[in-house]
Amino acid sequence: MEESMLFTSTDRFQERDFTYLTALVAGQGDTGAFRRFVAERDALHQILDDPRVLGSLLEAPTLLDVSPWFYFYVLTRQSLLRSGLDDVSLAEYLSSVLAERVPLAAGDTLGGIPGCLSRSVDFLAVLDKTSGNMRFEALVAGGNQFLVLTGIFPEFIVRRSERHGAPGLQYYENMARASYCEAQEHPRAVRQGLKGVLGTLSEVLPEARRSLNRMADSLLFLAS
Repeated sequence: MEESMLFTSTDRFQERDFTYLTALVAGQGDTGAFRRFVAERDALHQILDDPRVLGSLLEAPTLLDVSPWFYFYVLTRQSLLRSGLDDVSLAEYLSSVLAERVPLAAGDTLGGIPGCLSRSVDFLAVLDKTSGNMRFEALVAGGNQFLVLTGIFPEFIVRRSERHGAPGLQYYENMARASYCEAQEHPRAVRQGLKGVLGTLSEVLPEARRSLNRMADSLLFLAS
């Protein structure tokens, strides 16, 4: 069986995240017992949902010494909850996508916008030439990219639409949704543990996208 692409909390949690979370929640208590407690996925999620964790990220004047996954998971999870989307796997998937594609430091992007597959014509050209496993990978990559563009950088799409007559937000949202819908039916989606979350995204993508919009507007500390 192939290794799963769906990284869970315990897969992405780093030592600096343990250090930060231990100091925040456990303080001077039994840090060993706390670490053993959060080693379990459900227990870790319980702690990450603690309002103190979100508050500490929002109140910090600069980005703290935590992993991108930690930062994006906490913000994404809370934003999804406010939208009525209480699905831990969805929050884990989206935070992994954001951690890989959204910069948290200056110089990581060209003009602040991820460059890969920013035009639908490029994506369609790739799909037209692929099949099998490569098509699955292209569908997931395209869906992820269009979700990031519409969720985190909607102004980029709006400006390009207004200035150059390019497709608007709804078009790219539909592209992402269709990509996830097709990808979930591929055998690799089952082998890699993605069928459920891709299916969920194809169903709730409009609200998930709006949740990311609100998060980007009010919570994110992005590179200028």
